[in-house]
Amino acid sequence: MNQSRNRQARPQWVYVGCRALVLAVLVIAACTEQPITGPTPAPGANNHPGFDTSLYPGDAAMSAWVKPSSPYEWVGYYLQAPCHRDPSWMGKRATLTSMGWGLAVLFVGQQTFDGVPNVELPMTFNRVVPIGTDSLPRARAGVVTPPPTTAELQTGLVTCSRTLLTTEQGTTDAIEAVTRTAGEGFPAGTVIYLDIEHMDAIPASMHAYYRAWVQQVLADGRFRPGIYVHKANAAAIYGGVQQAYADMHVNGSAVFWITTSTGFSVDRNPQDVGFPWASIWQGMYDVTQTWNGAAINIDVDVAAMRSPSNP
Repeated sequence: MNQSRNRQARPQWVYVGCRALVLAVLVIAACTEQPITGPTPAPGANNHPGFDTSLYPGDAAMSAWVKPSSPYEWVGYYLQAPCHRDPSWMGKRATLTSMGWGLAVLFVGQQTFDGVPNVELPMTFNRVVPIGTDSLPRARAGVVTPPPTTAELQTGLVTCSRTLLTTEQGTTDAIEAVTRTAGEGFPAGTVIYLDIEHMDAIPASMHAYYRAWVQQVLADGRFRPGIYVHKANAAAIYGGVQQAYADMHVNGSAVFWITTSTGFSVDRNPQDVGFPWASIWQGMYDVTQTWNGAAINIDVDVAAMRSPSNP
């Protein structure tokens, strides 16, 4: 879930006072503007670095980054989805696996988009960055790719909106997720991660939506549900997913991908995020790294497995 989603435009930052402005500029200069090449982590049995980026970087760049040319072992694989309509990753499974990449399949479903009017979805979101807190914005800029067309807005035939957070839409979106995953040639048992962006509070409509999504993936039976979620929302959504499993009389749980920058390092294990059930930790956002002559803007993750969607 690329934190920047390969931003088409920089988000507008809100700062209070000169001191906050100076600190913010220093953070941006250090973390987002300068290409970096390291350090290289030392993976262990429960430490497998990976990255995700919204748009496919191209075969040449992905080939250039194959380990050991870069430290990364796996990459996020974005399905074309209601809130991520860009198709650039589609059809690349065989190419990437033949290069040696592990994969984490992502499906960006419906979102709350706190503070954004219904179906009026901009390319980027304004965000306030309080000093000393998690750097994740309220909704990751550019998560909708591309934004709704004028015709969609006029006709109301919008595929991505908080107004679509319903049980029925959760079922519909799950059917789309498993259909696209199967169409890409992923084997039975592959984990599909439903991308749920950060929320100030989780509305009942979101609980209804993701529970229905999880239950439909379970009912289909071909693949396994996973959840990408911010740490602030993780415990509540974990409980909701557990209830969805119980309602289906299915043992086990979804696979969880937690995002927060607090305490993150590529040499840590996912469970160090604070949840023993975390399998992936995303904690570095919107950084441009150069390996083997190829530069890509990425979010950085660490997983408990080399290929996070593998059966």
